[in-house]
Amino acid sequence: MKILLFILLFIVNLYASKFNVIENVYISEDYKSFKPANYFEYRHKIVDKFLIKVVLNKKNLTKKALYLNIVSDDKNLVFSNIKLKKYNHLLISKIDKNTPKILYFKYEYKQPKRPGFRLKMITDFEYKYILPYEGMIYGLAYGIIFCAFLYYFIIYFSTNKKCFLYYSIMQFFVLLSLMGFVYFSYKPYPSILGQAIVDIFETSGFLFTLLFAKEILNIKRKMPIINKFVNFFIFLNIFDLVLIVIFKYSILYEYMHFYVSFLIPAVLGILSVLKGDKNAIIYTIGWSFMAIFIGLAEQMYFSISGIYIIHLVAPMESIIFSVALAFTLKKIVKEKNEKEKMLIHKSKLASMGEMINNIAHQWRQPLTHLNYINMNLQVAAQLNELDSKYVQIKVKESNEQIDFMSNTIESFSNFYKPTKAKEYFNISTAIKNAVEIIRPVLELQKIQINLEVYDDKQLYSYENEYSQVILNLISNAKDELIKKQIENPNINICINLENKKSIVKVCDNAGGINKKIINKIFEPYFTTKDNGSGIGLYMSRTIINNHFNGEVLVENINDGACFYVVV
Repeated sequence: MKILLFILLFIVNLYASKFNVIENVYISEDYKSFKPANYFEYRHKIVDKFLIKVVLNKKNLTKKALYLNIVSDDKNLVFSNIKLKKYNHLLISKIDKNTPKILYFKYEYKQPKRPGFRLKMITDFEYKYILPYEGMIYGLAYGIIFCAFLYYFIIYFSTNKKCFLYYSIMQFFVLLSLMGFVYFSYKPYPSILGQAIVDIFETSGFLFTLLFAKEILNIKRKMPIINKFVNFFIFLNIFDLVLIVIFKYSILYEYMHFYVSFLIPAVLGILSVLKGDKNAIIYTIGWSFMAIFIGLAEQMYFSISGIYIIHLVAPMESIIFSVALAFTLKKIVKEKNEKEKMLIHKSKLASMGEMINNIAHQWRQPLTHLNYINMNLQVAAQLNELDSKYVQIKVKESNEQIDFMSNTIESFSNFYKPTKAKEYFNISTAIKNAVEIIRPVLELQKIQINLEVYDDKQLYSYENEYSQVILNLISNAKDELIKKQIENPNINICINLENKKSIVKVCDNAGGINKKIINKIFEPYFTTKDNGSGIGLYMSRTIINNHFNGEVLVENINDGACFYVVV
């Protein structure tokens, strides 16, 4: 599209070649001698007057009307041998058999400057049905591309997937390129700085197209040899950006067709499909679509202007890729859900291990008592002192211990069993259940736990899940206190209300969390424990976020750390 955007200073014979109506375009500075108009010759040249001569091939005129469109300094046009109609930024003249074979356009400037003149031939269809609605075409195209850019830019921050970032940035540069394209289509010629800026936008768009293709197709892992080829083209685009800064225009796309930058990812997509990646089919269609249409537009196989072609093709590409990326996003969400299920399963296994450990602590004393009862019965039998009354006393003591052990199992089972239905519960009740479960372990380690209820709140959700979160925070605090061998270890729990939100603080005096890792502790599989799974805090935050619409926060205090459960 660069040929259309930075068209030669005096001629745009792309469409002329299509219709074979314009034979040649000449320029004269003295109104006597003419020479072929050349963009590079007049790129930096300053003149105070010039005359354009356009030679038509009237034999190729058809019955359908054609229109000559001219963008120039029309206020400085002092003579033309044809009738011109002012239409927005254009001068338009109908070309038919009555039109002179040679057209003249004479310009005079009060202050010498770079000459400004370019022309193209359009069909009657474009004149009647596209030109009057070009603003709507541009607006619709920009809206679609901007939405694609913004939507996937936001998605990137929630997924951290580079493919969404590259696609979003690509759309951003496509949008800027098209806007620059349209802006300079209203000017007789692009300024040198303007051309450089738009060239930077275009080359950057192609650069991120290649980066996106490389990332979404996973070329580095699946096709390592092809990856080197892609890296070479990425390097060429980066090098071209440097050259644009130096020479003020793109060297790479001066000699290489634009469609090549879409043909490369299209070929990569085909190779990926052949290797069994069905997800690459839609991307391949999108890149092939762009390569074909841009290639045909560059070769002038369309009867409408390239500026309209690109404003139709670019949003179509955005729509196609958005559909493909939607499937990719669905796949990512599915993988994330599967990963979360696996983490939940591991968390349950960890909870079962914790439950067995707590039951063992709870049972240790009654088992010891039962052992003493058996010893007493054995000694009494050996001494012939085993009477019915003595047996009844010992049986009663045994039953009491067995009942205690049975109640312990029931309590733990009720605590750890999954809750299928939501129910109303008080936060203080859920926390007390968690405290009672772990209290024997804390007492064994001589850890003091204190619970203060300043303002309670009733919730409608899953009580066991809330209790498990609190139990996990208490258990983590207990592990840190034991690990660091803190004197007078204690855990303080406070329940309060602020702005109608319940805030539960679980604080310890274990010395706090290292500042280097405090922002990582909620990440899955991150742990500082030798035998830790690294999923406890991650699952705790996930449960509070998803099932209670709340959050779990952490901060260091003077002698330890405080976790906040806000719901």
